[in-house]
Formats: sequence, structure tokens, C-alpha cells
Amino acid sequence: MTQQRIRVWFRKGERVRFISHLDILRHWERAIRRAGLPLAYSQGFTPHPKIAFAAPLPLGFTAEAEVMDVTLTERVDLAEFRRRLSEQTTDDLAIVDVREVPLSAPPPQAALLWADYEAEVPFPPEEAERRVAEFLAADAWPYTDTKRERPRTYDLRGAVAWLAVRPAPSGSVLAMRLQADQDVTARPEHVVEALFPGVSPSRVTRTGVVLREAMPAIDAWRAKGRFQ
Repeated sequence: MTQQRIRVWFRKGERVRFISHLDILRHWERAIRRAGLPLAYSQGFTPHPKIAFAAPLPLGFTAEAEVMDVTLTERVDLAEFRRRLSEQTTDDLAIVDVREVPLSAPPPQAALLWADYEAEVPFPPEEAERRVAEFLAADAWPYTDTKRERPRTYDLRGAVAWLAVRPAPSGSVLAMRLQADQDVTARPEHVVEALFPGVSPSRVTRTGVVLREAMPAIDAWRAKGRFQ
């Protein structure tokens, strides 16, 4: 029986940026087991650890605050949980924060709304700011993602909440908040390609994600089909 659900924020550093999402999952499962924490598993012939991520991080990206939920079969003090788990991980996958969330809360992937990124491009800030201004002034910006199995066209402008530029030693950094919900998942490479055709970012970091906060009263009404 599950007793507790803990939300963990962790970083993904430079040395492990080419480690796959499956390897990250295995790392945390093993770290939790080594820490002696009572990790819950699903039922059935092939039990799986109850570890849920907000969104898989693309290969090659670094991150400052990835989110995963860990479900336990026994309650553990948050400070004790963080201490024991931190002893079993590395600086490249270090824990940033931990909080308890209700067992009934939606999984982080279902609650995901936005993702924040920083992408480095080899253009001076003046040029980058000019192109960003043109993009933000557009009513719509159709973009076709041709790297999918089935090409998909969506409004990239509508999927960008904000976009800003700051100087960097090698050019500029584009800081952005992109839609990442069940309807549209925009990617920072698409923004860079739209602004600078034929250019790929030299480095991308996901700096954080925005989750929909649980609102018990509204969720109860939605469950009965009475709130939209």
C-alpha cells in the first residue's frame, strides 16, 4: 500500500547530458534502493518502480530542475529522504529540492503546462534581439516539425509565452518559456530554427518546468463534469 508521494527536483549536469532518459530512470531506482527507502512498485507480473517524470529530457540537454515523483510504501521524513538519497547520487544528478505532494495529485506529466529553456546561438545580441522582436510581433508563426515520423505543423508563436535575449561569450542566449501540455509540446530547437534558419543551438538547458497546481475543489467539480 502506498503511503507517501515525494516530488523531487534534480539537475542534469554536463558530464551526463548524453545519458538517456531510461538510464536516468535506472539510476534513480538503484539510488533509492541503495538508500534503503521503501520504494513502491506496480502490481502484476512485471512490477515497475513508481517513479514518474514531468517530461523526458532530450538527449544532449542539460537541466537545472527536472521533476520526478517518487511513491513510497512507508512515510519518511523529507529531510531524511533527501539526505539518504543525496548520498547515493552524484553532483551531475544532484537533488535540488524535495516536497510532499498528495497521493491523489495528478502525475507530473499530466500536470505539465510550460517548460523553460536557455539556448545558446552564435549571433551577437543586437542581431538576436532584432529577430526575436520580429518573431514576437507576428500574430502566428506556422512551423513544421519534419523530424517526427509524421511531420506536424503547429503555431510556434502561440506556443511561446515569452522570449528574451542576453549576451554570452560565444554570441547570445535565448531564454524562453514554451508550451508543454497535452495539446502542444514546443521545442527550443524549433524556436532557434525559426529565428535563424539552418542553425542549431550549441547548447540547450532546461531551467525548469511549470506544473498545474492541484485545486481540490475545482478537481472535485471536474470529476462530476460540472466545471469547465
